[in-house]
Amino acid sequence: MINKQKRVNKYLKILIVAVMAVCVFMLSGCSTYSSFKQTFINPPESVTEPVFTIGVIEPQTGKNADKGKAEIKGIELANSIYNNVDGYKVNLVKVDTQSTVGATETAIQALIEMKPVAIIGACGDASSLAISDYIDDAKIPTITPSATNPLITQNNGYYFRACLTESQMGEGLAEYAYDALGSNKIGVISIKNDTSTSALLDGFYAKIRKLAGKKSKAIAVDTEILPDEKEMQDALRKIRSSGVDVCFVSMGSEEMDMFFTHAEEMGLQNVTFLGTRSWGGDDFIAMMDKHKDIKVVFPYETVISDPGENTDTQSEEGQKFRIEYANRYGDNDIPTDNAALGYDSYLLLINAIHNAKSLEGADIREAMRNFDGLKCATGVFSFDNTGNVIRSVTLATIKDGKDVLEYTTDSEAHSKRLEDIETEEAGDKR
Repeated sequence: MINKQKRVNKYLKILIVAVMAVCVFMLSGCSTYSSFKQTFINPPESVTEPVFTIGVIEPQTGKNADKGKAEIKGIELANSIYNNVDGYKVNLVKVDTQSTVGATETAIQALIEMKPVAIIGACGDASSLAISDYIDDAKIPTITPSATNPLITQNNGYYFRACLTESQMGEGLAEYAYDALGSNKIGVISIKNDTSTSALLDGFYAKIRKLAGKKSKAIAVDTEILPDEKEMQDALRKIRSSGVDVCFVSMGSEEMDMFFTHAEEMGLQNVTFLGTRSWGGDDFIAMMDKHKDIKVVFPYETVISDPGENTDTQSEEGQKFRIEYANRYGDNDIPTDNAALGYDSYLLLINAIHNAKSLEGADIREAMRNFDGLKCATGVFSFDNTGNVIRSVTLATIKDGKDVLEYTTDSEAHSKRLEDIETEEAGDKR
């Protein structure tokens, strides 16, 4: 009986001590309990760096894969260097257009579902045109590194372009022919049923009319041919008989080899031949080794010339791009124009996001529009109200098997849509 009473007393003492401990704990305040709960009951989630996503829509397979992969290499290089924007990490999400319009439409819809704050792409005019309406509807600021068709950004408030348009390049060639060379005997030889140079020629004709007057006879020969030997010879005879000293013509390396052979036979080495940016390619340069007395001039957008040449045109960012590209991909991997333009497209977007202090599409778009001479690897960027870059056109020639700077336009090239030109002409007629 005594032992039983002792055990009861012992349990009562333990109970009293426990109750007192609870009271003390409760009286110590809510903050103490919260700290206890935070530390032992609900441990804090790990603090992570905030992230936003930039989408990349490029051909990684199919016929345009080489250009798409080159642009991705430039984008990824820029992302590795500039991966923090006001405390946010930049995540790249890539989708493949497979170089087809159908796959491009599927890819852009999937990408939009991932809610990127901005998009880079696409490579190729057809793919870029295919995504234009989707971008405008989603209101996601997007920049194409290399697609040149003026229609891509037309009537789309959210689409921008890092490269010059074909019409801007045409304007630059016209300024060179009329102003720099002082020619009033200009020839144009276009290829029948070939629409690939139509936008460039629209810009070329419009600029000549602006410089020389709409009634001027500055264009002495304007003819269409099939790319065969007889029609080439007929066109060259017109060039010779009209005294043309500057002539636009654009064909592939094999056809131009034949064309220049006949030009030399007719003694037309004094004529400067103007062409498209494709003339800066390796095949064309190798072909020109057989025609060293023929001068060719063409649009030129690149940062890959010899570092010792044209240093006045090489920006600090351009030099950085060259060095970091070699560090990342190796000295034997020569960066293409597409890689450089992909790099700049990324730089333009992150600078716009920084300037906007916002991840909202409308704010980023306005920041893009407000750029006033942002220096990137391929040049200095500002945009017109159609999303096209405003800057001088650079032209090159070929010397000793290399692209060499020939001329940079005095004025910045503004893209001008064909319907605007037609409206002006209609007004003049009235």
